[in-house]
Amino acid sequence: MRSRCLPKGGSSGKLVPGEDDMSANTESNVSPPDLKVASRIPASRYTSRDWEDLETERLWARVWQIACTEDCISEPGDYWEYEIGPLSIVILRDDEGIVRAFQNVCPHRGAAILKGSGGGLCEVRCPYHHWRFDLKGHLCGDAQSDQLEGRPGPMSLIPVSTGTFGGFVFVNPDPDCEPLEEFLEILPKELAWVGMEDYSCSDFLTLPLPCNWKVVVDAFIETYHLHAVHPQMLAIADDVHTPITLYDKHTMFMQPYGVPSPRRKGTVTDQELWEEFAANLGHRMGMTFASTEDQGTHPPVPEGQTMRDVLVSRIRAHLASIGPRFADLDDHHIIDDFHYHIFPNAVFNVFAGWYGLIRMRPGATPDESFVDMWNFDLRAEDHPENHPRPVKSLLGVDDLSSFGTVLPQDLDVLTRAQQGLHQPGLDFLRLTPAEARIGRMHEILDRYLDPPDDQRLPD
Repeated sequence: MRSRCLPKGGSSGKLVPGEDDMSANTESNVSPPDLKVASRIPASRYTSRDWEDLETERLWARVWQIACTEDCISEPGDYWEYEIGPLSIVILRDDEGIVRAFQNVCPHRGAAILKGSGGGLCEVRCPYHHWRFDLKGHLCGDAQSDQLEGRPGPMSLIPVSTGTFGGFVFVNPDPDCEPLEEFLEILPKELAWVGMEDYSCSDFLTLPLPCNWKVVVDAFIETYHLHAVHPQMLAIADDVHTPITLYDKHTMFMQPYGVPSPRRKGTVTDQELWEEFAANLGHRMGMTFASTEDQGTHPPVPEGQTMRDVLVSRIRAHLASIGPRFADLDDHHIIDDFHYHIFPNAVFNVFAGWYGLIRMRPGATPDESFVDMWNFDLRAEDHPENHPRPVKSLLGVDDLSSFGTVLPQDLDVLTRAQQGLHQPGLDFLRLTPAEARIGRMHEILDRYLDPPDDQRLPD
């Protein structure tokens, strides 16, 4: 993993040994001494109503964020409501096929114009007084709008900036926002090999959680908790040699799979590695999620090869059945996890042929949030048309089978984390170098929120 320079005033560096020197450190993720990343985070940022209000006013109203997939609004007249805290944005595809977004409010008396998602719109009609707007947001019919005193001119829905990347629709309520391409920095180039726009959603799940949205982000952008919360994963994933890259707003790490963690005590047998990989990532080999007891005896390991080599060959065979896109990729890109945090609230686990997205949204109080999770599979090249498969949308934790064994373990610990943040003796969260991505996120939060001095990150 090469080092990268940041485009705007951030620190850059390779925080742990990269793929060319993975044997250099087996103790912990160690950052260079000259890398400056916040390491103390005020605990009140996770519990304070004042801080949450700042986020609503200065973050969610001013930042690019993923609203939905393009598949959600694939046809003219399709619409999707995106809610982030008290803000609501309607995304739709107009009669010319253009993606548009509007604040979800009628300019007459402030009623929300659309709720949920659907299709077949020819116009948008406010449910309160039946003011009508075309799909470009222009007022096209009402009873008495021409009699409004002080009317400034033609009345329209309030537009929201939109952009697309990788099959996702991004929105930003700030009319003076930077272009999406500038916000994303180098990420489109970094992810070009994946071809994200050629994937379809296979599962979609929304969960309400009793914790702050940042607690969830924190949990999903570091591997330090792996040995404690997901001990079974130590057989198949290296949580020590996970090189971290800090861009400006965004971050990533690369995690090797098909090898045991240096933290794992004792020898990991080929059978154990096979069972755990199949149970957690078997879908990458064309298998369905199942318990480790259902995986059978591991395939033979040819002389001079390892179980990682066998797993790579199985993944390659599955990918080849879909199409030749990844035929020339090296083993590193075939099996390993390229893990991206797109500031502020989107986390991607990117693998060849499959990726997952986790998006965090604030709830009604600082102690509540919503977590949206998607699984995406590469569409077969003999069926390339851009039509989504049926999306399963759930609310609750009664069916997480499509998300493997790791997610329920994460959800269990997040409740405890939020409860602890309220204790009066805890002033700061203290981050290790392995948690540098959390520190960077809070540095960027300070940039957006410009908080009072007593709420800023300490020097």
